[in-house]
Amino acid sequence: MTSTYKLRSYDARDAGRLETICRAAIMRLGPRGYRPEQVSAWLSIAPDAAEFHRLYCDGRFTLVATEPDGAPIGFSDLARNGHIRFLYVDPDHAGRGLGSALVAALLAQAQRLGLTLVYSDASELARPVFERAGFRCITRQEHEIAGSVVHNFLVQRDISDITGKDAL
Repeated sequence: MTSTYKLRSYDARDAGRLETICRAAIMRLGPRGYRPEQVSAWLSIAPDAAEFHRLYCDGRFTLVATEPDGAPIGFSDLARNGHIRFLYVDPDHAGRGLGSALVAALLAQAQRLGLTLVYSDASELARPVFERAGFRCITRQEHEIAGSVVHNFLVQRDISDITGKDAL
């Protein structure tokens, strides 16, 4: 597990830090699963602070993981249709369970909302996090971005039958 952190709702003051986390994760962690030209293409479509703010004011459930001092170190979101669009952790905090904690909290929210299916377009790096949370890989997807083919995976989890010992 990561050192002490808290999960809280998005605040407009987070937008710039979320952009920084996203870009750092793509640049520093992306090469673990993608070629340099794919990382560059992925980076070319990374939202800026204004776009993150616009997205996170549209009614989706957004969680920000913070250090004890309140500084964001990761984030994720859940749309009303069950789609998780982003799952990013600051590279200095990666590999410590923070991504898993964010996904678990989103699944719990999906259950509260009465959703039966949660899904995401997971990167090569995020796929194992989702699979550890019970998601199944449905298919590999390829997208042309800035002249490069970049892949990800459609992953989904049926949460309609979670009960008792399997509860989130």
